[in-house]
Amino acid sequence: MNLIIISVVASLLFFLGTPIVLIIALWVAATSYLIIDFPLANMGLSALDSLKSFAFLAVPLFISTGDFLTAGGLSQRLINLSRSLVAFMPGRTAATAVLASGVFSAISGSNAATAATIGKLVGPEMKKVGVSPGLSGAIVAASGTLGVIIPPSTIFIIYGVVMGVSPVDLNLGGTLPGVFMMLLLIAMCSWLTRLNEPGERPNLIVIVRNIARDTAAAYLGLIAIFLLFFGLYLGWFSSTEAAGVATIYCLLVGLFITRQFGWRAIPSIFQESAAVTGIIAPMVAFSLQFQQILSVLEIQVVIQDFLSSLAGTHGTLLTLLVMMGIIFVVGCITESVAVVLILAPILGPVATQFGVDPVHWGVVFVVGASIGFVTPPYGLNLFVTSAAMGIPYATLARSILVFILPLVLSWIVILIFPWLTLFALPDRT
Repeated sequence: MNLIIISVVASLLFFLGTPIVLIIALWVAATSYLIIDFPLANMGLSALDSLKSFAFLAVPLFISTGDFLTAGGLSQRLINLSRSLVAFMPGRTAATAVLASGVFSAISGSNAATAATIGKLVGPEMKKVGVSPGLSGAIVAASGTLGVIIPPSTIFIIYGVVMGVSPVDLNLGGTLPGVFMMLLLIAMCSWLTRLNEPGERPNLIVIVRNIARDTAAAYLGLIAIFLLFFGLYLGWFSSTEAAGVATIYCLLVGLFITRQFGWRAIPSIFQESAAVTGIIAPMVAFSLQFQQILSVLEIQVVIQDFLSSLAGTHGTLLTLLVMMGIIFVVGCITESVAVVLILAPILGPVATQFGVDPVHWGVVFVVGASIGFVTPPYGLNLFVTSAAMGIPYATLARSILVFILPLVLSWIVILIFPWLTLFALPDRT
């Protein structure tokens, strides 16, 4: 009875707008004290242990990488290159927003940083060509989902820490699914804005010349992308080491090559990164304790038994689709890190029981969580884009609906075709 009362109170706090991290912390404290008789001192000790993970150190480092990338002026150069690559397409400015998001994601690892940066830099360009504010904001928000699919990804690292799956394998596994989603979004954005920017007869010489010019200008950012991808693929770095290398590289480039910021600006840049990390770290700490309590109460076992019986009655594919539906619904109402930390330990073992590769399911899970970034009523990317581009949230929430179906369809395709995830991991196929 006490558990029901605690859970009802937590639900009421959620609907009243209480931050999810406080709700989880209060639920953990009340349940520990009143239900399972855990000493409250366990909360502090468990929180400290959960954040001492070497793999988790990559999260604040990749956040810092994105901040130094923008402060050093590399983001604008990568956007210029993206614009040259899609110059021949109708709706090329919207296509640029998507391609630039994919390129920026290959360094920053953050959906929020991707949406904020692209919104500020490409948003005004879409306004100039006549794309409506709602649609331009929706394009930026939807493109921001690539931030946690195209490696490196902070969410893949968090998933790996929680589930004991290699963060490097997860990041490599997200490469082709991320590119697939990016190409799908480019095609859709080009079609939606084709009347604003009709296609022009391409001049191959001009296109090649512009691409060569902008590639030369963006070489510093491209070096960072190649360093990270091949460093992970060839085993030179772990995810945490790659994050450290990327952070130092972007810092040195901004200080000594582009000279877009000086030594005095470094503390403020780190402060911005720390503010984002300060949101994620408590959620990781309390959510891991949340999992411990669920295990003691055997709630995970009950859910897993239900899904196993559902598979026996209706088949594995339908059960996996039900699991994806759970991820989608929870992603609509809470933050993606919380989705990973709460649902991954429950659904992951079931997927493995069905014979799904843990890396493949990890990518499928994170893709589903990323769709939650743009799904009302929560939709973190919608809030970020609204603030960055000055577009009312309600306008974005209406405009984003056109992107939900193609994102969900791409999610199902990634589930059905495991080779999209495992092509870079031949030892797992």
